[in-house]
Amino acid sequence: MYIRFYVLCLLVLVHCSGCAAKKPTLQEPVIFASFEDFNLGPEGGVDLVWSTKRIFDAETLKKTLQKYDGLILGSTWIAVDKESFRNLDDKQIQELVRYMAKEIKTRLGHGFKLVETPDENTLRLNIAITNLETTQSILAMASGLLPVGSGTRTVSKIVDGEPTKGGGITVELLVSDGKTNEPLLAAIDKKFSNKEIVTMIASLDNMKEPTSLWADRLWTTLSYWNWIKPPGAGP
Repeated sequence: MYIRFYVLCLLVLVHCSGCAAKKPTLQEPVIFASFEDFNLGPEGGVDLVWSTKRIFDAETLKKTLQKYDGLILGSTWIAVDKESFRNLDDKQIQELVRYMAKEIKTRLGHGFKLVETPDENTLRLNIAITNLETTQSILAMASGLLPVGSGTRTVSKIVDGEPTKGGGITVELLVSDGKTNEPLLAAIDKKFSNKEIVTMIASLDNMKEPTSLWADRLWTTLSYWNWIKPPGAGP
């Protein structure tokens, strides 16, 4: 089952939790528009990876990230079928996202800390979680519905009326500058979990293993940046 961009644009934002905040302005908002803008991740890493044009190898990645020492949670989008939507719990979603951020922090090392207020040394983590099979990135679609990297922590849900086939969960991550909202890196992992999304977030125990393995794949991707290939590239 596929959902298309124009369908999502017509959907009502059925739920949004969080406080309003002033929207930071990007000088040149440059972000991926489709899956075609992503490269293939390395073996053992995430499926797809994207970066701003000034990050193109391991050295430029290291140079870009070395100025940061903090992480802040930004917006989270949950795109699910109608049946799953009825059974999703906001507190459980927030617990999952916080746990994901902690696992990322652990992989980055003790020099990083989780913060509530961003400064010039903070990275913002925006996350999309879906059990839908889509033809376009949820984060790319959501950027037309809500401000990507908005200055507040929110959980927003997008619902599609058709039931899903199978349980698989895909997670998208956008890493931006916490102060300017400049998009830096993005990763799409289609093998986050084979469980139903409601079951997966029902308890911390259910979240731990898939989140830890996902964070490992992210770390592998960052560690082997030079191995990332354009789609269709040979070995």
